[in-house]
Amino acid sequence: MVVLRPQSEFGHAPPPQTPYSIITNLPTWANAKAFRDGDSSAMAKVVHVYPRLMPMQFVAQLEREILKKLGIQGKKAFIYLNPSIWPYTQRHITLPGRGPFRMTADEIELKVVDIAGHRLYVVIYDPKKTPGILLTWGNPGVGLSIRGAEEILSGLDDLKEVPYSGTGELPPPTWTPEGPAHQGLRERVNELLHRAPIDPANVTCTPSDVFLYPSGMGAIYDTFNRLVEYRPGTAVMLGIPFHNTYHHILEEASMGIKHFGRVDQEGIDSFESWLEEEKQNGKPVSYAFVEIPGNPTLDTVDVARLKRLSEKFGFVLVVDDTVAGFANVDVFAQGDILLTSLTKSFNGQADALGGSIVLNPLSPHYDGLAAIFKATYRNELFASEAAVLLANSHDFIQRTAVLNRNAEAMANFLQGAKSIPNSPIINVQYPSLLPSKPNYDAIKRPATPELPNPGYGCLLTVEFDCVESAIAFYDRCGFYPSPHLGGHVSLVFPYNMLVFTKKPAEAAYMRELGVKEESVRISSGLEKEEDLIDTLKDALDAAIKTKEMPN
Repeated sequence: MVVLRPQSEFGHAPPPQTPYSIITNLPTWANAKAFRDGDSSAMAKVVHVYPRLMPMQFVAQLEREILKKLGIQGKKAFIYLNPSIWPYTQRHITLPGRGPFRMTADEIELKVVDIAGHRLYVVIYDPKKTPGILLTWGNPGVGLSIRGAEEILSGLDDLKEVPYSGTGELPPPTWTPEGPAHQGLRERVNELLHRAPIDPANVTCTPSDVFLYPSGMGAIYDTFNRLVEYRPGTAVMLGIPFHNTYHHILEEASMGIKHFGRVDQEGIDSFESWLEEEKQNGKPVSYAFVEIPGNPTLDTVDVARLKRLSEKFGFVLVVDDTVAGFANVDVFAQGDILLTSLTKSFNGQADALGGSIVLNPLSPHYDGLAAIFKATYRNELFASEAAVLLANSHDFIQRTAVLNRNAEAMANFLQGAKSIPNSPIINVQYPSLLPSKPNYDAIKRPATPELPNPGYGCLLTVEFDCVESAIAFYDRCGFYPSPHLGGHVSLVFPYNMLVFTKKPAEAAYMRELGVKEESVRISSGLEKEEDLIDTLKDALDAAIKTKEMPN
């Protein structure tokens, strides 16, 4: 029996550690909860972590050096290539959702500097107000990357401040140049979309339809900004999307937001009835966004029905296939825009961020969307990051097979464990185990020699009978306790508790939709299947013992 254990110190990535590693080792439920509640003491010891949570490694170093060069003390900063982040941040920090850390726009400052051929927009703030501004780094996903900062640090001695009064038009951006890997990435994404399609006639994209971004959230940020310009109207979210996406759209949809949390037949019936009412009242719908499958609920919508509704009512349908992965499923033909975080299983080594969108040439919106994107798109993905993403994707199909196998094996084991005496497990959320399985099966790619068994992805969620059982399981489980999914090592994380329970009203709303605090999210890695099951057995034993202890 082999029970896995993290092979790194607190706050450090799995071996081999590099400055670019995005997985961490953050043990115990208590540490995750403390971070949720704004206690930064544990995070202060973290060396590696998902870099959209906070500036890490060379980004943090560049931040310190720029502030030092500018003679600014006692402050923190976020660094960007994209000037649109300034008005976004000015608005975000003033919203009621910031709670006690809510600020006024004049409490932050913008400095513009040129270093190593790059114009940087440096948003400066009081570190005591960090909880009120932190999501401006995480949600848009356009903060400077670790490799980008490493490159820019080499030219620090030539830093030049660009005059800016704080109001009026911002100095124009320089962005960052593309390298050969950018075109290689476009070709790779296009190649994967054309691999084993359900109907080849419905997949007509070319590399010119692929747009690259510095992260999956960066793709979302730009796409939704463009869609409001293209088709003003209400934004719609279907199902439970990734928490950053959910909170970003919830606060930033300028013409209103409607959320339909359930994506079963009844839920989509309600969506259709609402669309009819909006049409009768002359209220346009801009776009609908859905993830295949949902995260963390792992349920799958009838995406073909959504396509029919989008054509009937004219809204843009944006489909995010990150969790399933476009090796497993073919949803390109069902939407107008396909969105993917390349950070996850496409990259697979947890050492680079990237995102993509692909416009569907068969969409009735294609001409209008292509015109807008081609006129407004600017590159923010550093050439060094693109090169890593492209290189790591070479074995994407082979890794997908292992991730599928391991996740399904763990899901089946935990599903079976529901029936053992004193089992604390009451539900397992995984696409193959849910009533929505036929919807997922309808979009699975045909079998091929390189992927003979297209599967259900790497992600599953385990629901326990109480929080105490979840804590006991989580604190004992030998997977790396870290955010992320689709990487080379298996991960465990109290995702629901961390991202959806801080505000009681939101926690209650999400609970009705199957997102419960007493749950643990697991992402499969590339380990041996039997070692993963042994590790789960060990954690389950700890949870059972906790349940059997007298009160």
